[in-house]
Formats: sequence, C-alpha cells, structure tokens
Amino acid sequence: MVIIGAGLSGLAAAVRLAMFGKQVVLLEKHYVVGGLNSFYARKGRKFDVGLHALTNYPSPGSGKSSPLLKLCRQLRLSVDQLNLLPQSHSRITFADCSLRFTNEFDYFLSQVKELFPGSFDSFLALLSRMESFPAYSVDAEELSTRSVLQESGIDPLLAEMLLCPTCYYGSARPNDIDLPTFIMLFDAIFRQGLARPEQGIRAILDPLTDKLSELGVERRMNCAVQSIVPKGDRVTQVVLESGEVIEAKHVISTCGLRETEDLLSETVLDPDTAETGLFSIIESIRVFMGSPRDFGWEETVVFFNQTANFSYHCPDGLVDLHSGVICLPDNYGTRKREKEAKMRVTHPANFAQWAGLSPETYQLEKTGWEQTILENALKYLPGGATHSAELNQKTSLLDTFTPKTVKRFTSHINGTLYGSPTKRRDGSTKYKNLYLAGTDQGYVGIVGAMLGGIAVANNQILRST
Repeated sequence: MVIIGAGLSGLAAAVRLAMFGKQVVLLEKHYVVGGLNSFYARKGRKFDVGLHALTNYPSPGSGKSSPLLKLCRQLRLSVDQLNLLPQSHSRITFADCSLRFTNEFDYFLSQVKELFPGSFDSFLALLSRMESFPAYSVDAEELSTRSVLQESGIDPLLAEMLLCPTCYYGSARPNDIDLPTFIMLFDAIFRQGLARPEQGIRAILDPLTDKLSELGVERRMNCAVQSIVPKGDRVTQVVLESGEVIEAKHVISTCGLRETEDLLSETVLDPDTAETGLFSIIESIRVFMGSPRDFGWEETVVFFNQTANFSYHCPDGLVDLHSGVICLPDNYGTRKREKEAKMRVTHPANFAQWAGLSPETYQLEKTGWEQTILENALKYLPGGATHSAELNQKTSLLDTFTPKTVKRFTSHINGTLYGSPTKRRDGSTKYKNLYLAGTDQGYVGIVGAMLGGIAVANNQILRST
C-alpha cells in the first residue's frame, strides 16, 4: 500500500491499514508530518499552523457517539492523552450583532431565541431538517446551504451568521458551503463544541507517528512523488522524484484531486464537474507578554464580518479585511497564567497576487499587512483601538503565513486551504485501486480529515481484501 502525503488523513489511513497487517509505505515531500495541521519553531517557540480549534468536543455524557471518540477507538488512541481544554466562549459578530456560543448547545439555542425571536420556530424546523438529512452518507446530495437557509424562513442575518464559522472551517466554495459539510461542521462546532489539546497539534501528531513506528510503517520524509503510473483500469507504480519506482497494489492520494490528476497526467473524475479551488488565507500570529485577559479579552474564537452580508471568496487584492477569524488559544480551559500569549488573525487572501510579488516586495507586504490586520481585528475585541499601542509594545514576536506558505506545505494548486469544490466522499476514482483521501474527499477539520482517511482504509481496502 502506498499513501501519498503525511497529513492527518494520510497518517490515520496508514495507522488503520497497518493495524490489520497491511504493508504500508507513507510518502511525504516535506520534513514534518501534518500538512497544514503541523507546527514549526521560531525563536525558541512552537507554533501550531492549522489548529484554531479541535471540533467535536466529547463533553461529559456524550457517550460513544462523539466523532472524536469514534476516531480514537478506530486508531486505538486514548482521548485522555490529548488533555483537551474546552473553549471559554466564542462569538460571531456581523456589524453590530453578536451571536455567542459555548460547548453547551442549549446556550446557543437561547442566544438564537434572544436575538432572533421571530425566527426561532423556523430555526427549530431547520434543525429538524438537518437531523433528517443524510449528511454523513457518501451519497449525500451536495445542495447549496445558502439556498437552503434562504428557503428556511429564518432571519437573513442569522443565515449569514451561520455560514461564517462553517465556511471558515471547511468550505472550498465562494460565499457558500455544500449542505452535507455545513451539517457536519454545524454539529462539530455548535452541538459538540471546540477544544484544544494542551500541547497543541503535537498531542495528535506524536501519538500517530509513534503508532506508525510500532506498526512497522515505512515512513519516508523529504520524498516527493513525480508520477503515478496507470495501466488499464488500475495504477501499478508510484515514481519518486529521485527516480525510484515503487510497485503499488493500492494507492491512497491525500494531495488533492487536481494535484493527483497532475501526477497521472489525466483526469480521475468527470472533467466537466471537477473544479479547481481558489480560496486561500493569510494568517498573522502575534506573541505578546501577559494574557489576553489583561486586555479584557475573555473569548476563545471570534468570527467577524463588517456588514450583514457574509464575504467569503478569493479577493481581487492581496487580502480581504471584510471578514475574518480571531483566535486566542490561551483562552482555552482554565490554564495557569503564562508569561506569553498568542493572537491569531485570519483573512481571505489571493494566491496569484502573493505569488506574483518579487521576494523583496513579498516581505514588505507581509510586514505592512501585519499591523493593518491587527488594527482591523481590534475593532472586534473589547477596548478596540485603545489597546493598539500597548499590544504593540508588549509584542515579542510576529509571524505571518500567506497563500504561498499554504502552497508550500500542502502542494495545493493556488494555495487552496480546502482544495477543490468538487468532493469524492467515498474516495473512489476511475481506477479501481486509486483512492482520494483528505481535503478533496470532503471530510474537513482535524477530526474529519482523520475519519476520512480511516473511512477509505476501511471501506475501500480492508473490506475488499
């Protein structure tokens, strides 16, 4: 078995297959595992790249139904190892309206009822429709969520606010999200909730890589794939950039739909429906002395939009400040006061614009946008611009990644955060032994990505061998 890509879906698929005695070769073109859900070091500090939140928090009483608990059972991991810290509370702010939520779904319902009393019955009816919709089926119809929300009769502002966190945590579509993904993310964010492992993404990556070693998986780092060789209705070989050829009984590609097609030099799905994604991001990470609570910032994640109409698309310019996400990871749990804290601010960004800059201009633009992004984010936090000077004074480190960074660590065309709008939930392609996993399989988020890799391993390989 050959798995291309050691992101979360590739790692999970490799562990699952090896658990049942399959010989697995895991290929990764970079020097670290995790893809965009990895970490890096800068001036002695560790930074998570993709982890804003681990969704699907298994609150007490959730039983065995939690997707995260299911994931741990499938990979024989202990959820206690993650040492999960739940969110304090989070917020969606559009113009002057703020909708708050915690890991208690009843609180979210009370907020909807308080802010949108005339829509509450329609909202409950929408929830019933979502519960009856087969969102977790590989055959689920990919309806437009925006259209479904418009038809539901809920307040248009509430509809726009519901789109914001779900799109930011998993949509490859401009200003919309397919209904199955919306329902899965709605459940993950609002019904179950947000948490963060105390040690960040390493609490997930380290146990997975330990499992790979224990199970004898051959993991090759800095090992890029040049091509996948088809023969008839199957693929037979994976050719590395070094020239080495690996014979392959099965291949799972996690590098993306279009990227897999490039390795094959031909399409694997219907070319009339397969799309190339465009949505990417810029994220500015600021390390400052003290705690967010020193500034009166108690919330964990803030999703914001300047107006009543949600903006989520590839902008014409370098960055779109109209909407974004602020994450204060030190506000997870009741952690002891640390000497330093982090603020992460995310906005849509244009890959082509960033990729077209000269190296000198690229660095200048990154530096210039760091302060602009901060000033914009402060509008959505208590105290606003009054904290700007003090926060700048307390800042000990700034780092920013752009769509070019996303491209470098995921190999996604256009530096797309969530790949192609075209998804293949069962992971199948026109080749009987080539499967897609990861972003373009349609399972999103940290938990979703790993469950997607497990699903391909279970349904496409283990049940047929």
